[in-house]
Amino acid sequence: MVGTFISLAAALRSLVVVIVLIVVSIILSSILGGLGFVGLITWLLLLCGIAVGLFLIVRAGNPMAAAGTILMPLSTWIAFFVQPPAFVWTGLFFIGAILIARGASADTPIKSSWPITLLRVVVGWDWVDNAQDHFMNNWLPGGGAGPGSFLQIVTGAANRPPQNFLDPPYQGFLKNLLVPGADQWAALFICGELAFGLLMAMGVFTPVAAIGLLWHSANYILTKGLVAHGAYTDKLFFTVQLVCLVVLAGLAYGLDATLRRYLPDSVARTLMGVGGGDVEPAPQAQPQTQPA
Repeated sequence: MVGTFISLAAALRSLVVVIVLIVVSIILSSILGGLGFVGLITWLLLLCGIAVGLFLIVRAGNPMAAAGTILMPLSTWIAFFVQPPAFVWTGLFFIGAILIARGASADTPIKSSWPITLLRVVVGWDWVDNAQDHFMNNWLPGGGAGPGSFLQIVTGAANRPPQNFLDPPYQGFLKNLLVPGADQWAALFICGELAFGLLMAMGVFTPVAAIGLLWHSANYILTKGLVAHGAYTDKLFFTVQLVCLVVLAGLAYGLDATLRRYLPDSVARTLMGVGGGDVEPAPQAQPQTQPA
């Protein structure tokens, strides 16, 4: 089913991109504040989705993928700014994912890779849903207050008894950065879940999205404790995201399968893990003519 794997060089290039994004995000969030940064990222994702959608129409001649590319970030914008019942924006989100899958079908190298598509879309959606839930439930401003707030979670994690050798340095990170800067870091977590989750579900810049989500999962695991039973779902997500990274899940009915053909190879290999001509769609079986 899966025949294309990311190279170590491509994974390292995507890791560098994630590090740059984190650094830039830290700087911007310190300037804009938590709510301002969330607003910026939500609007930026929508505008980029519209721009890529127009590119797919004009350059790639793929209106179906374009419609999905616009609809998915629009659904997240609606989730944050309109805040309708969850089924409204979630329905739009999955309709967009279906449109992208249909539009990218012709460019998908391995047609039987649809199970990878299901994993990618569901994992991405879960992170987006997580981001919206955190936004709606008192993570901002100021890191929130009370049970379930960002400030309460990181304060509790910073002061729990250490369970293994990784806990003391990570708890120092929580005490020295996250607890005093709860407003900024709550926004960074929300926006990371939103942006990387959306990219994963759309199958665009998938190695970058997967590494970003691995970083998020690692933080949640260490917050609860590496060997803590309560982190089992985070470990499961970590594993699935690692699989999506290794098998280049964006090539499975995602935007990476289509867009890589229209970007310079250096850009495609950095953001998508593979260049435009590196992987070709598998040829379709031709019916054989039977002798009369």
